[in-house]
Amino acid sequence: MDEPTDASLDALLADARQDPDVLGVFLFGSRVRDGFADDRSDYDVGVVISEESALAAFDERWPYRRGAQVEVASSTVAQLRDHGEYGSPSEWARYQYSQAKILLDKTGEVETVIQAKERVPDAIRPQLVRDSIDGYVNSTHRSLRNRMVGLVQSARLDAAESLPYLLTAIFALDARVRPFNKYLEWELCLRPLSDPTWAADKLLPQVAAVLDGDDAVQRSLFRDLEHSARQRGFNETLDGWEPDLAWLRGDAGYRG
Repeated sequence: MDEPTDASLDALLADARQDPDVLGVFLFGSRVRDGFADDRSDYDVGVVISEESALAAFDERWPYRRGAQVEVASSTVAQLRDHGEYGSPSEWARYQYSQAKILLDKTGEVETVIQAKERVPDAIRPQLVRDSIDGYVNSTHRSLRNRMVGLVQSARLDAAESLPYLLTAIFALDARVRPFNKYLEWELCLRPLSDPTWAADKLLPQVAAVLDGDDAVQRSLFRDLEHSARQRGFNETLDGWEPDLAWLRGDAGYRG
C-alpha cells in the first residue's frame, strides 16, 4: 500500500498473502476517499475466502469487531457476488464497493466482482429508474398536497422522503449507484453526472431548500426531474401521474 497503515492491517495482509484460502483483500469506506478519514477513522477491510468451509478458520484468527481500528468483513466469492445485489436485503450496501481499493487479488476475480457492483446492471436499470421516479413523484405529491391543507410537519416529512428516490433515479439514469449521503457532495463535485441539470452547485442547494420546506423549490426540482426523465424516454412513468402534472410543475391549480 502507498499510504501509512495500522500495524493490524499490515499483519492482516501478511496473513492473507500466505493463506491459500484467501483470494483477495480490499479496502472500502472513508479511507478510500480523500478528505473523509481522520486519525480516529478505522480501516474497513473486506477479505474474500475461496470456500465457506474455510471461513470459520479465518474468522477465528481475524474476527469482526465493531469499533476496532481494523474492521474485518469476511465472505466467500459467492457471498461477495450476492451482497448488495438489487432486490436483496443488502441492496442498500451496494455503494460501499464504489471506489474500493484492491489490496490483494490472487486471481483477478475479486476486482471483477467489485467493479461490476459500481454500476447498475443494464437489466435492472430501467425498472429501477421507473420505480424511483414513481416513488419521488408520489412523495412530492403527498408533500405538496399536505402543505395545501396546512399539514406542515407531514409536508416536510414527505418532502424529505422524496429525496432518496430522486437521487436514486438521477444516478441510475447514468447507470450509477446512488451514493451514501455522506459522499453525495463528493460524488457530484469529483464525479459529476452527465446531465448538467444535476451539477453540485445547483442540486445541493435545492436539496437543502426542500428539507427546509420550500415548496417553490420542490416544484422546480420536479420540473428538472421531469425534463431529465423525459429526455431519457421515461414518459410513461410520468404520464401515469396525470391529471396532476401541471399542478406539480406549478403551472395550474390542484385539479381545477
